[in-house]
Amino acid sequence: MTYACAHRGDNHCAPENTLPAFELALEKGAPQIEFDLRVTSDEEIIVLHDETVDRTTNGSGKTTDLTFAQIRALDAGSWKDARFAGTKLPTFDEILTLVPAGVEVNVQLYLAPQYVPRVIERIKAFNLMDQCFLACPKAHTDIARATDPAIRICNLEGQRSADSDYPDLTIAMGAEYIQICGWSDNLAEATRKLHQHNVKVNWFGTSEADMMRKLIRANVDYILTDHLDLCLQVLAE
Repeated sequence: MTYACAHRGDNHCAPENTLPAFELALEKGAPQIEFDLRVTSDEEIIVLHDETVDRTTNGSGKTTDLTFAQIRALDAGSWKDARFAGTKLPTFDEILTLVPAGVEVNVQLYLAPQYVPRVIERIKAFNLMDQCFLACPKAHTDIARATDPAIRICNLEGQRSADSDYPDLTIAMGAEYIQICGWSDNLAEATRKLHQHNVKVNWFGTSEADMMRKLIRANVDYILTDHLDLCLQVLAE
């Protein structure tokens, strides 16, 4: 069975990686949400994809060079639409607060490996170990497993297509998820093999209906999409 993953929230309708984007995604029934973690100069964990705030706020600079107060003062919504003016970049905790029962939480780590124990601590604080998993490369995975072997991992070590050694390496490391990037004609075969080893398949990413239908036929578990409405519509066909 294939489901939708709201990539950076419902970012087709609201500014990516903000509370409005995740609130909309959850209201629409997204079975999985995905977001990215960064850290500020004063070590606050925030939700942002890029290394800098330039693209999605009215500010500039790297998150690691800015304090949380400086980042919180920025407008992270006007670039998308005037009705989102004043929207702030959220903290990790603020997103976790929104998560209802039954929704998978795809936490992609763009912060340094040293912060992984804090990420896991916050997941535990919200009692979301059964819903959250960490999408990360090996350096983060090693620390995560040393911190708590129960944390689930999506292997992002050199993510690539299914016609590579990526699926076999993911099986060998015992990850619970893989994020396959790019189409290959053996995707259905690779997905069957991954499922036999209890690995769920996330596929990044598409906003095109025809590709969504191909992915459904390949039986991937989750389609990461920037067009949640369309994906839900296709999945309902």
